[in-house]
Amino acid sequence: MSHAALSQLNQKLAALRHDNLERSRNALDSPQGVRIRMDGRELLSFCSNDYLGLAASPQLIRAAHAALDACGVGSGASHLISGHHAAHHAFEIAFA
Repeated sequence: MSHAALSQLNQKLAALRHDNLERSRNALDSPQGVRIRMDGRELLSFCSNDYLGLAASPQLIRAAHAALDACGVGSGASHLISGHHAAHHAFEIAFA
């Protein structure tokens, strides 16, 4: 990147900061949910996609642990090459 291009980029970034438009990512101290913790503060979240409240569901967490214990993680390969797990097959049939 040329010096001129880098200078122009830095100017644009400075303008975003000046106008409070620079975006940044926040790290949560808690699981997703209606109430979250960020920077040690409890907050009410109005922006979550977890509108059903399933992200921290104890029942789903237990089911996920059981599935990991039974099946492990990772597909190994494409379904067309090495097949897929019987649980996936049963779900696809039920869902169809």
